[in-house]
Amino acid sequence: MKSELIFVLVLALVLDRALGEPPDTWHPTVFMGRVIDFLDRRIGSGALILLVSTIGFTLFSYAILSLAGGVFKFAAAAVILKMTFSWRGLRDYTTPLADAVERGDLEGARTWVPFIAGRNPTGLDTAGLVSTAVESIAESSVDSVVAPLLFFGAFSALSLEAGVTAAVFYRVVNTLDSMLGRPDNPKGFVPAKTDEALNLVPARLGAVLLLFSGALLRLPVGRGLRIFKRDRNKTASRNAGQTIAAMAGILGVVLEKGGSYRLGDPLAELKPRHIYEALRIVDLQIVTLTVLMVIYWI
Repeated sequence: MKSELIFVLVLALVLDRALGEPPDTWHPTVFMGRVIDFLDRRIGSGALILLVSTIGFTLFSYAILSLAGGVFKFAAAAVILKMTFSWRGLRDYTTPLADAVERGDLEGARTWVPFIAGRNPTGLDTAGLVSTAVESIAESSVDSVVAPLLFFGAFSALSLEAGVTAAVFYRVVNTLDSMLGRPDNPKGFVPAKTDEALNLVPARLGAVLLLFSGALLRLPVGRGLRIFKRDRNKTASRNAGQTIAAMAGILGVVLEKGGSYRLGDPLAELKPRHIYEALRIVDLQIVTLTVLMVIYWI
């Protein structure tokens, strides 16, 4: 079974890098969102919405894998697994912002902010735009890639089906949190707390992998570790600050959200190149995680 797991993981990663995200009309996460919106309008309990949606999507995924046979099973597993993470998406949604800033088109750059962060882009200058993109890359490296792959790896010890459906379970909870987990929404409390619990380990492992990747790239990882230890708990979320602080330290910049947090030291002025540098670090982070998973299975 170990060779099958490696095949599914590698194929899912290749599919992601080659194809990126499918159109919204048939994107699984968009479909999840529509189902969650349907349930939200009919169910008054966030806990019940969480229960119904996670059971429904995980059972559906498990049924597909159980009914498929031979090579079709592994292909289906890779496709479903790919739909739970978005590696290439980190680049596809942040490099256009970087390119616009480099051209001096700040208004054009601001149009990309809603795709990567839940903040008002109005008035963001070069530093604010670059900070938003770098923060998004660092934080999203966890919930977009590291966490679903970790859930796949952990539960694949039971079976291939269990590993893939565990990744689906994580994606459903994370989508629920992004849709319902607002402070002013009582229904969002249970999804938000569940998502926070699921990300406790991935966020911290993600930060460690960022620091390790920085070391491999011969970046000042000692500074990264110092800022990580100093600033990682300054965000409202117990998880978001882990990778953002590590990234701020490695790059030697300040990453901040006005009125919420300020992480890092201003050793360098934020420029579009920091977006590409952050992507390079995260790419190595994900490759490192993949290698570690393969070594574990071997």
